[in-house]
Amino acid sequence: MPSRRITKTAARLATNIRSELATESNLRVLEALPAFQTEDDLPQRLRGLLDKLETAERRQPQPKR
Repeated sequence: MPSRRITKTAARLATNIRSELATESNLRVLEALPAFQTEDDLPQRLRGLLDKLETAERRQPQPKR
């Protein structure tokens, strides 16, 4: 069983990594990478779901640094 200290450290580390990845400069770089771009020939239903996801993500408040 992991100790509480390790669990808290892991949680803090995960939070720091998430906030770092969510910075505007990192998002710009990640969105430019081919692995993070969608195919142009996606089925319409999947394209619609991705659009809804992007809209929901834009509505979330940005983490404060």
